[in-house]
Amino acid sequence: MRERYIPAIVMLLAGAITSIINIINKVKVNDGLQRLLLVLVIFYFVGLIIKAIIVRTVVNAPKKGDEILEEEAEGTQEEEPGEAGPGAKIK
Repeated sequence: MRERYIPAIVMLLAGAITSIINIINKVKVNDGLQRLLLVLVIFYFVGLIIKAIIVRTVVNAPKKGDEILEEEAEGTQEEEPGEAGPGAKIK
């Protein structure tokens, strides 16, 4: 749910930086607004790409608990009932 805000945050951060730089450099208002519009559009799409990468990474990443359960399941399948395991006592 929180990943839906990523493009907006990236876009607004880039817009704020652009606005500050325009004010410091005393750029004309029309030129500054054109730059700002261009930066906002470009960084919105950059944010969408970042969001897609993050979502794909989070969805495909196995959880640590799942890995442990899979290893335990594999370990129980490999042992046969009549064999002595590493912790078994020999009489």
